[in-house]
Amino acid sequence: MNSMTGFGRGIGIDESLQIIIEIKSVNSRFLDLHLNMPATLYFLENTLRRHIKDTLQRGKVEVNVTLKNTSDREKVFTVNNTLADQIRDFLVVQGFSQTKERASLRDMMSVSQDWLVLEDIPFEEAKLEVATLDALKTALAGLCDMRALEGANLKAEIEGRVNTLEAVLQEVMAHKDIAVKKYEERLLQRIQNVLEKTDVTVNMDRFLQEVATMSDKTDITEEIVRFGSHVVQLRNTLKENQPIGRKLDFLLQEMNREVNTMGSKGSDLAITDRVVVLKCELEKIREQIQNIE
Repeated sequence: MNSMTGFGRGIGIDESLQIIIEIKSVNSRFLDLHLNMPATLYFLENTLRRHIKDTLQRGKVEVNVTLKNTSDREKVFTVNNTLADQIRDFLVVQGFSQTKERASLRDMMSVSQDWLVLEDIPFEEAKLEVATLDALKTALAGLCDMRALEGANLKAEIEGRVNTLEAVLQEVMAHKDIAVKKYEERLLQRIQNVLEKTDVTVNMDRFLQEVATMSDKTDITEEIVRFGSHVVQLRNTLKENQPIGRKLDFLLQEMNREVNTMGSKGSDLAITDRVVVLKCELEKIREQIQNIE
């Protein structure tokens, strides 16, 4: 189980160049990937995205790639011969030089410097790719380690709250029969009080049958069983070695639905109080799973 929060940093070396990749992630419903990189590495963008998507399933992920020269790089001169000849012709025509061959470098540079360009020798893309992927591998490993550590902490926190859910559910089960009995007694007493004030006669068998039917509507046994089943699913899901955030979110929705039904059907104060505790624990778990991948 992994968190969606983490940070990783990796460095790749290519002769005189250092490639630094930093990755940070926070929670997000889906994988939201932002890649910031220099133009020199644009040819690797799709490759980097593919590697990241193969590793991460969810989260808002920001990747920053920077290049840093670690030593002086060899330069190369590029000469625009056509433009150079035009400049020599100009110098001769204007009388600054007797012949094209005798046109001085200083005179040519005074007219235009565009004919002579000093540039860095281009990087070899194959070597750049190896160094960049090395940096990405290290950064992703660091990110995943941090997400796993944070995930372990979240798991321990959630498991503790699941234990609380189970304990409170046992208390609800212990009170449910008493709650139904109390409801029946209150209902009988109220109806009997009404009957004593009137001359109406009733069939007692039919009367008791209706009381039992109304009492069934306050019985929360089904909700308790379903909630208990969801608790087991929740605990088992926490043990899975795959992204479980969406599955946990669905389970929490179902558990909240059962608890709400318990609260609406329950008429006993002891059960109502415990339903409130269950709701509070579920809300705390819901907050935690928002950051689970």
